[in-house]
Amino acid sequence: MSKIYINPGHGGADSGAVGIGGRQEKDDALRYASVVADKLKAAGHTVELERNADYLINVKDIAKNANLWGADLFIAFHRNAGGGEGAECLIVTGASATSREMAQAIQSALVGVGFRDRGVKVQDRNTYVLSHTTMPATTIECGFVDNAGDNALFDSKFNEIVQGITAAILSIAGGVVPNTVTPPSPSANVPELNRVLKYGCKGGDVRMMQERLNAHKANVGKADGEFGDKTRRGLHAFQQARIHEGRDVGCRYNGNKPDGKCGELTWAILHEPAPGE
Repeated sequence: MSKIYINPGHGGADSGAVGIGGRQEKDDALRYASVVADKLKAAGHTVELERNADYLINVKDIAKNANLWGADLFIAFHRNAGGGEGAECLIVTGASATSREMAQAIQSALVGVGFRDRGVKVQDRNTYVLSHTTMPATTIECGFVDNAGDNALFDSKFNEIVQGITAAILSIAGGVVPNTVTPPSPSANVPELNRVLKYGCKGGDVRMMQERLNAHKANVGKADGEFGDKTRRGLHAFQQARIHEGRDVGCRYNGNKPDGKCGELTWAILHEPAPGE
């Protein structure tokens, strides 16, 4: 099993971003980082939660501590501010392939629960810790504290968020989040699918898939019947979210990781009632 270093951002005199109603980033960061840390421990990993209360650790010490501890993975937990919307994960120039894979897995999980997709970003400014840790590392920016919609999503979907982040980390570190969800059975009224839908496909079945992805808040834009980059990202996020719920989306040959292709199982789940239907 892996050694995973969890860094809840800010703390003490450093509140981080301050949002609506005085909401402070440092509090939300500790809240969701702590739960993820507990879930990773339950999955059998050795976890170092950098702080478990409201105090500040210097960024140079954070990087030093993670390196000396011999962490295999490093994840910093933050929230954003500045008038934007959505979630993003940060890596630095020269980040390892594992850093990129972990960041993308976490990003897909956050998009899967409803955050606008701001993508995985390469950022070398104000990322001292990511630049000075020696293991694969990423920073999570889980929505904006000065955006009412992001705050509502963070609170109402908190369990799904921490479950999704945990499963994303475990897709890199190994292990499975214990599943407590009893998934509904797919609808019997599922239109027939005659092929696997993948990048580059065109047609009415692709349009129908796009319509169902939009209904499930995967936000692939206009349903134009063309399977392009935005559709692939939306399908990937939808599959990631369903896997986190314990669903079989037909990707077991891919290590039960999203493959961005729509076969019979993903197709059937897409045709289940979406929220509000």
